[in-house]
Amino acid sequence: MSNHHHHHHRKHVWWKWLLGIVCVFLLVDGVVLAKFYFSAKDAVDRSFKKVNYKKKRENSVDMSKNQSFSVLLLGSDTGEYGRTYRGRTDTIMVAAVTPSQTTLVSIPRDTLVHIEGHPGNNKINAAYSYDGMTGALNTIQSYLDIPIDHYVELNMKGLEQLSNAIGPVQVDNDLEFTSLGKHFSKGTVTIDSSNILAYTRMRHEDARGDYGRQMRQRLVVQAMVEKIASLGSLLKYQKILNAISSNMKTDLTFDDVKEIATGYSGAKNIKQVQLQGKGDMIDGVSYEVVSQSELQSVQKTLKDALNVK
Repeated sequence: MSNHHHHHHRKHVWWKWLLGIVCVFLLVDGVVLAKFYFSAKDAVDRSFKKVNYKKKRENSVDMSKNQSFSVLLLGSDTGEYGRTYRGRTDTIMVAAVTPSQTTLVSIPRDTLVHIEGHPGNNKINAAYSYDGMTGALNTIQSYLDIPIDHYVELNMKGLEQLSNAIGPVQVDNDLEFTSLGKHFSKGTVTIDSSNILAYTRMRHEDARGDYGRQMRQRLVVQAMVEKIASLGSLLKYQKILNAISSNMKTDLTFDDVKEIATGYSGAKNIKQVQLQGKGDMIDGVSYEVVSQSELQSVQKTLKDALNVK
């Protein structure tokens, strides 16, 4: 009788022991996840900045229903001239994001546009210089004739930090050149924090000028997105979040970011589009003049992706 009781007791201890280990694992995992969750939330909250502009949509996009939405991506060069100077925007992209694909459109910064409140000819990147993010959002929304739902502004100096956090990426480079003392050969090149600005900012040695540069920027953005999507390590994310939060402003909330991460997994499939203009001197100033047919074609691509008329 006592023997049977003893055996039963030992079996009991074994279960408790196993349960204990499972609990510790869950707890440790939970603590790591919770810590990650809160630091991610903190990072996103820190970079959150609401901007008032004329929204084209009556109702906001419901990301929990996986509706398509658009994001204006601006790379500003404020980092190099100190805080007081509101730089021009070096990089202007619009992303139309659906659950299965992202359409990434590059807009030449010298594109000739009409800017409300500033009569005469203007370059599209002047909208930011005049009226900050509000000006950029209003101008680009009206030029592309689509609703812009959100924005992300990244200080170009932050690109180095972001690259440092993500680690090296490979891109297929189609032009041999040297820029800022860094040499890039044709073919596969490795881009990391030491050469990312040299690679993404060069335009003078490229016969395509700014178009060549925009193409390199799209390649790097795409490679970084793919790398982030494939990262397994939470610790890496921590570095990425820190790099982002100190160099980025956005009106995406932490809940938005969570919805995008879970409901738009196909968005890492990127379709690249270049808005193409022709260089023209008008009153001694060089502009990229985009034809009506080219503009309408890009507008249609974006409208189709966003499901808007």
